[in-house]
This record gives sequence, C-alpha cells and structure tokens, in this order.
Amino acid sequence: MKKKIFRLKNKSTIIIRDLTSKDVKKLYDFFTAIPESKRRFFRSDVTSMKHLKNRAEQSETGKIIRRIALIDNEIVGDTSLEIDTDSWKSGIAYLRLVIDPNHSGKGVQYVLAKDMYDIAYNKQIEKIYAKFMRPQKDLMDIYTNLGFKMEGVLPDYVHDLKGKEQDMVIMVASIEDFRSAYSFIGDWLDNEHSSVGAGEI
Repeated sequence: MKKKIFRLKNKSTIIIRDLTSKDVKKLYDFFTAIPESKRRFFRSDVTSMKHLKNRAEQSETGKIIRRIALIDNEIVGDTSLEIDTDSWKSGIAYLRLVIDPNHSGKGVQYVLAKDMYDIAYNKQIEKIYAKFMRPQKDLMDIYTNLGFKMEGVLPDYVHDLKGKEQDMVIMVASIEDFRSAYSFIGDWLDNEHSSVGAGEI
C-alpha cells in the first residue's frame, strides 16, 4: 500500500507506510518506550523480538494490514486492520491503535485512523470493531472520538500480561460512523502540506 505524508499544524511531518522486517528494531524501541503500566494490558508481549518479527512478516505477506507512523524516522504510532475472513458475515474488520504517549494529543491517532478509513473503504469493510481491556481508558477516548460506540463488556474475559483477569470492552463503528467522525481532522493538519485531497475525508 502506498506511503502517505501528512504535515500537522505543529509543523511535524508524519509518514504513514506499511510495516516491514527492516522496522523491527524501530518497533522494539517504540514499544519499550511505552511504560510497563500500559504495556501490561496489550494483547501480546510487544517486547519480544520474535513476536515483532512475526508482526512484520504478517504485514509483508498481507495476512494483517499493519501500518506505522514515523516522525523524524522514529515510530510514533502503530496500527493494524485485521479483516475477518472466517466469519459467516462479510465486511468486518478489527482495528488496533497504539500511540507513543509522548505524541498523544498531537493528532497522530487521527492521521493513522484516517489512513485506516481509506483502506477499509477500499476493501468494502462495513463494520469495524475494537477490543481492549477496561483499564485502557485512553483507548476508549480515542475510539469514541473516532465514532465508535459501546457494543458490550465481557467481565473477567481476558488476562493481562501479569495474569490478572480484566474486563474486555468491545466497541464498533460502521464505515459511515467512522467517516463522519473525521469532520475535525482538518483541525490537526496544515492544509497546505497534507496528502488529504479531494474526495478524501
């Protein structure tokens, strides 16, 4: 998938592109810089080099769409879109977002989500789901701002990386909900220097 370049109003230039095997060291640096208090609620051990290499392989083979956001050649955001091919329902995908805490509130999540909207739209996805553990309140705020609505909570459904039971939160957005939430994306972009064009969000 093509590389995209955005420029935020704070003059930061963000490059969005596919994750590759050459990015494993950068990805390790990105995840290990996130406090352990937040990483414990991730689905996988993102400090494992074996796991990170597997993520890169999934991206390169197209098994899962994985995109990264870079500022000054450092990863500041990681996102994936996993299209459900096993369900009897078609047009469903699962979205995951991770943002560098040092870059939260700067619009990185909205640029990544805009990129994922484009991909989902082109692949005729109708509904996008997000699943995360209840303590990840920052994710709930991000997904709510992106047009997601609460689908349900499964009590004590998953274990965090320390083995403690946690509730799983499920949120969902239709592709139209996802699109309508982007009316504010322009607030984050320098419109003279962004790749948002006619016909896009």
